[in-house]
Amino acid sequence: MKTFDDLKFTKHKVTKKAIMASLELKPNVFISVVAGEGMYSTSRKGVRAECTKVEDASSFEVAIIDENLPDDQQQWDVNGWQTREDINKLIIENS
Repeated sequence: MKTFDDLKFTKHKVTKKAIMASLELKPNVFISVVAGEGMYSTSRKGVRAECTKVEDASSFEVAIIDENLPDDQQQWDVNGWQTREDINKLIIENS
């Protein structure tokens, strides 16, 4: 079973003050997890503050992307301030 620990975080593609990871949960269904400046997350530097290492994040911004659905059925909202435990629950629910 996949868990938060299976996420491989890298520098965010848009800002150097954030990290990002994604994981395919089942065919064409992905979880996207980010943390950093301006995002709905918390790091050692504060709420919506810079985060360059996953170890420094206590909460994350998360989205589930289901590429099997047409655009008009996508859930475009993100879940903010999700803990590692919350993310594990989302992984189970969407796997």
